[in-house]
Amino acid sequence: MQIKIDYHSAEPLCSQVVLQIKRHWVTGQIRPGEKLPSVRELAAMLKINPTTASRIFSHLAKEGIVVQKPGLGVFVSDGVCPFSDEYIEADLSSQAESFLIEGLRYGLEYEAIVALLNKRYEDILKDRQKYRPSP
Repeated sequence: MQIKIDYHSAEPLCSQVVLQIKRHWVTGQIRPGEKLPSVRELAAMLKINPTTASRIFSHLAKEGIVVQKPGLGVFVSDGVCPFSDEYIEADLSSQAESFLIEGLRYGLEYEAIVALLNKRYEDILKDRQKYRPSP
């Protein structure tokens, strides 16, 4: 599992890593049941504090991406979404509003904002096809 951190980014390290692990999960680069690095291994691999690595796994566990098994490690979940449709809609609506506000703040038109979203969607689909080939 490859994770890149931008130490100069305004985005917190924890958020950067969580998003990349989610992307690995969505694209199939990590699979259900796969064992992930331990907190100490992740901290060493990314050159971050073990407390930050622990926070990353806790965040992913709350979102149903990983399952923490005491004494055994951290594993990729089976993919069953633990959230209600209402929760998902509210969460995504909030994120969409933030995305739109930032795009408008940068002076982009609606079409340019949608084009960015479509580009990222296509990138994720390409990765998904690479790691989850059709039978």
